[in-house]
Amino acid sequence: MMKSKILVLGDAPLVMGMRLAGIEDTVTADDSTYQPELEKALANEAYGVIITNEQMLGKIDWRLRKKLDSIAYPVIVPMPDYSGQSTEGDEIRNLIKRALGFDLGAKK
Repeated sequence: MMKSKILVLGDAPLVMGMRLAGIEDTVTADDSTYQPELEKALANEAYGVIITNEQMLGKIDWRLRKKLDSIAYPVIVPMPDYSGQSTEGDEIRNLIKRALGFDLGAKK
């Protein structure tokens, strides 16, 4: 089994915070460079997790959004910006459910 890397792709505050936390593979992007950088990251099989800025992810082209919704690897983890406001709700739970095929948090 190949060991996967974590990539952080987003604005400067997100990237700097993750670098301070010890993640080495980072790409700083703005609105004009975000989508091409995300496409490059998706094509790189070394990355198993891509942590990204939630607001930037919400602005991508619908075709790329459809592709992201249909893949389980790499896992895309949207992070709210520095304001702390999240628009995705239970996104992490949904990602885990899609990757595993069942809901870990479901109560019986």
